[in-house]
Amino acid sequence: MAITISKVAEWLGLEVEDERILQNFATDSRAELQNGLYIPVKGARVDGHDFVGGAVEGGAIAALWKKGNAVPEGLVVLEVEDTVKALQYIAKRYLEEIDPKVVAITGSNGKTSTKDMVESVLAERYKTHKTKGNFNSDIGLPLTVLHMPEETDVAVLEMGMSGFGDIAFLSELAEPDIALVTNIGESHAEHVGGRQGIAKAKLEIKQGLKPNGLLIVDGDEPLLEGVKALRVGYNSDCDRVIEIEEASFNGTRFLYAGKRFAIPVLGPHQVRNAVYAIECGLALGLSEKQIQQGLDHVHLTPMRMERLFVGETAVINDAYNASPTSMIAAVGTLKLLDGYPNKVAVLGDMYELGENERQLHASVGAYISLPITHAILVGEKGRWIGEGISDPSVSVEYAQTIEDAEKLLSPLMHEKTVVLLKASRGMALEKLLEQLNS
Repeated sequence: MAITISKVAEWLGLEVEDERILQNFATDSRAELQNGLYIPVKGARVDGHDFVGGAVEGGAIAALWKKGNAVPEGLVVLEVEDTVKALQYIAKRYLEEIDPKVVAITGSNGKTSTKDMVESVLAERYKTHKTKGNFNSDIGLPLTVLHMPEETDVAVLEMGMSGFGDIAFLSELAEPDIALVTNIGESHAEHVGGRQGIAKAKLEIKQGLKPNGLLIVDGDEPLLEGVKALRVGYNSDCDRVIEIEEASFNGTRFLYAGKRFAIPVLGPHQVRNAVYAIECGLALGLSEKQIQQGLDHVHLTPMRMERLFVGETAVINDAYNASPTSMIAAVGTLKLLDGYPNKVAVLGDMYELGENERQLHASVGAYISLPITHAILVGEKGRWIGEGISDPSVSVEYAQTIEDAEKLLSPLMHEKTVVLLKASRGMALEKLLEQLNS
């Protein structure tokens, strides 16, 4: 079912006779809007209604429009009380019309990698559509849904949060058939009262889960022990248990529930993400062969345990974002890799950790020990990681800037070294690669 202007109007209780098909949907007047619907949003400092001219120039043919604002010319205007609520409503109606299976994914870390793996596996049998980028909010998720092709069999939807109620709302909008909680970390802890609050907020994903829906959670997380769900992980008391067989720079081989699988990705935490994809495949009728083929073809979003070489030096670029949980997991992966006498962890600031940020940075340092040989700590908060390092065998050096880090790292760059890059997005630690390649 194509989304026409008339259909959107009908969903909103309006009467408009216009059968032109809407091909794009955006709240940003600078985004792709050819034959599109513009949704202006009024924020604290900027009102999207003021930029409708740019949307028209970009090819928009219709707009949701808050009543009371001067009506623009050059496009069909659908007047509503609240443009964001209207966007959410038409997305829900479209999802109901297409009626795909919905896989909803939340968690403090690993949402995007899990999304990529789930989509790759399910694409072996179904026509899939997934969240692009970080379109996982109360605005981003509806936009993701509206860009879904009408022939979609499975929608893989990432759900983010900043506080209580966010995930519940998204879950009720999407009504998932399968819901995943990848893990419980520390990000946004200051908004919900610590990790227990994060667990409560993430479990809101159950709110819209269909009556016979499947909830899958991290079975290694104590805060999720009492949840009625399929618990997967490394602990022996999980419903289904993971066992790593081999970890190398080329990927990881593992046993899951007695069956052998492999992924071209590094890290025990990525294996758990792959297990979520395996369970989604099994739940939706894929064979083990189809699931493995999907895992073979997975392409993670860049800067998430991305493997590359700078000259002859192996580099793990995991610089997209960081929390203590994900940084410890990445360091653990570095420790597992065989064949590299030099293992260098280049780590930087982590943000949004609340009042315990110094202690949480130091908790990462406590995990840095042999076989890690070098730690290069970047930024003001990065120095706190060093406070937790107690192994005297680890060479610890500090860098204020990316340029400083490059000077410290350059002498270590050769074929016997593997380097990990990890920090919060604001550090842009991947720029170190540009420095090394220049």
